Amino acid sequence: MAWYADTFWCDGCGLEICWKPIAKGQLTFCCRKCLIGEECDCEDLQEEYPSNLSSQESNYSQSGA
Repeated sequence: MAWYADTFWCDGCGLEICWKPIAKGQLTFCCRKCLIGEECDCEDLQEEYPSNLSSQESNYSQSGA
């Protein structure tokens, strides 16, 4: 898969990885299912990931901490 700066793409399913990838040799995977060749459901998690992160950041900045 292609790498762009700090962007990782799963060599199993092709998903852009927004969390710590699993590495095996020179390959990177989004989850253990992709690592062993099974179909994963990480695409559903990725759709939630940015919005959860953004809401957590805004809650943190609004709390005055």
